Amino acid sequence: MAGKELDIKLLEDLCNSFGPSGHEHEAQKIARDYGAKYADEVLYDRMGSVVFRRGDKGPKIMLAGHVDEIGFVITEIDKKGFLRFHQLGGWWDQTLLTQEVVIKPSRGNKKIIGVIGAPPPHVLGPEQRSKVVTKEKMFIDIGCSSAKEVKELGIRVGDPGVPNAIFRTMNRTRKEKKNEDDKDAEEETREVTLAVAKAFDDRIGVFIALEVLRRLSEDDISHPNIVYAVSTTQEEVGLRGARTAAQMLLPDIGFALDVDVSGDVPGVKGLVQKMGKGVAISAGDGSMIPNPKFRQFVLNIAEEKGLRHQPAFLKSGGTDAGVIHITGMGAPSLFIGVPTRHIHSHHGMLDLTDVENAVELLVEVIKRLDEKTVKSFTEL
Repeated sequence: MAGKELDIKLLEDLCNSFGPSGHEHEAQKIARDYGAKYADEVLYDRMGSVVFRRGDKGPKIMLAGHVDEIGFVITEIDKKGFLRFHQLGGWWDQTLLTQEVVIKPSRGNKKIIGVIGAPPPHVLGPEQRSKVVTKEKMFIDIGCSSAKEVKELGIRVGDPGVPNAIFRTMNRTRKEKKNEDDKDAEEETREVTLAVAKAFDDRIGVFIALEVLRRLSEDDISHPNIVYAVSTTQEEVGLRGARTAAQMLLPDIGFALDVDVSGDVPGVKGLVQKMGKGVAISAGDGSMIPNPKFRQFVLNIAEEKGLRHQPAFLKSGGTDAGVIHITGMGAPSLFIGVPTRHIHSHHGMLDLTDVENAVELLVEVIKRLDEKTVKSFTEL
């Protein structure tokens, strides 16, 4: 597969795989086996991150996507066979009730599916019904009637779980103005493919890094730098894998490739980035302020190549760039995002056109990041 066709089968495999923070092995093996075909060398840190190197001289460019997804850890098995749990990463209570989860037992190879439950509204008083049920009051029901039954299935305290959700795509026809600020602009018709899945946060970042790596290899693209495509771990619980991987590589330039919060759903105000409007080039978030010269360099390339792109900003939250940019003496870094609806839930939604634009942009940027250019970002 060469050229500009996204490898959707890889994205499907990554999203459907099991890999909450601290338990990324299954997803990481998919990334490792795929990326190794296009890398000059595969490296590992001791936090489970996988690094694919391509090139052997010039500035070190780190493309980081985190392979972990938000999930759960079993904290208690009660005598009636119900499981209590704690979150791995951030869950909003309202998204959880009656949703299915997949638990990976520490003993045995068969994954167990359960349903998140709580006392039903029929047995609650009027005041209780109007309150949000918090995670602490929820449980996972796997159909057992005793703790012994649960243990016979191989489940123990400390076992991880993830949403039970399957990747799918859907085609839509859009009529929109190319320039929304121009009231006289004519509408254009555009065919788009949307994808829905768990774990876009952040298998989409890993996917973009691997797509860039593949295109550099298959299209035999020369670049004046060393590219490190990195599938990091434990981002959702504190940017941990990116910290150790960056300490190992000491990059000169860093990219965090991740989902971005889409500001186009009802009730969301103050977010300019929207699904389907192009790759988001962030102006900052709660974890970092991007180097302005570097960000402008990337924006200029997007404009020059006619790639759909948009500005973005998050007042809170962060990405792997939050630790990459303060590694060693510092590394100018940038968050490149794919606006995604319903993140941190069982079913995220994104536009694959935005993903393609992110891949193309990064390939074009890599072609031009030579030593002189990289130095110019921090010169006075």
